[in-house]
Amino acid sequence: MKKKSKFLIFFLLLFSGSHASTVDDIIQQIQKRYNEIQEIKGRFYQVSYIKELDRVERYEGRFFIMRSDGAKMRWVYIKPLDEEVIIKDTDIWIYKKSERQAFRGKFTRDSYGQVPISLLQGLGDLGRDFNIALSGENTLELRPKYERGIIKKICLVTTTKDFPIKSLTIFDVYGNKTDIFIKDIEINPGLDESIFVFNIPKGVEVFELNH
Repeated sequence: MKKKSKFLIFFLLLFSGSHASTVDDIIQQIQKRYNEIQEIKGRFYQVSYIKELDRVERYEGRFFIMRSDGAKMRWVYIKPLDEEVIIKDTDIWIYKKSERQAFRGKFTRDSYGQVPISLLQGLGDLGRDFNIALSGENTLELRPKYERGIIKKICLVTTTKDFPIKSLTIFDVYGNKTDIFIKDIEINPGLDESIFVFNIPKGVEVFELNH
């Protein structure tokens, strides 16, 4: 009952007060809930529009996030790709299984454009990194305060469920758009840190990124 009351208060706040305070209320709810989360496990569906090719690509898979010291994420494409992105602290690996290739580099702000799901790792302090406006009843529009790779803006669709984000859309400076819908979320499932360690399979060729 206490949990339902919190959600009721959230909706009362959402539809009252000035436009600016409404944005602040939504941000506070997101960050308060997110700060209670240490681990996240779930599935995703991604739709990417590539402007230069005028083509839409669709992917799906699963992801894991650990919010302990440093960034820890694993983003696993199941179909149609068989690729993985592993981030641990400042290291990033991109593993292309069918091509028997792995790419190793440093994870920086410039990496966000290539690894959009990594934005979910930084929901704890949105106001620090973005200028935020309300764009629809439950959608926030985020514009970077400083250069963040090739990202132009991000739209977050919020929810009152345990994990506060339902979907995100990333627009880049080249006119490309990536929609990511997340589902089947498990909060604090007890992830093993070994999930975020990439062991190079035998016969896989390694290339360096960020050069």
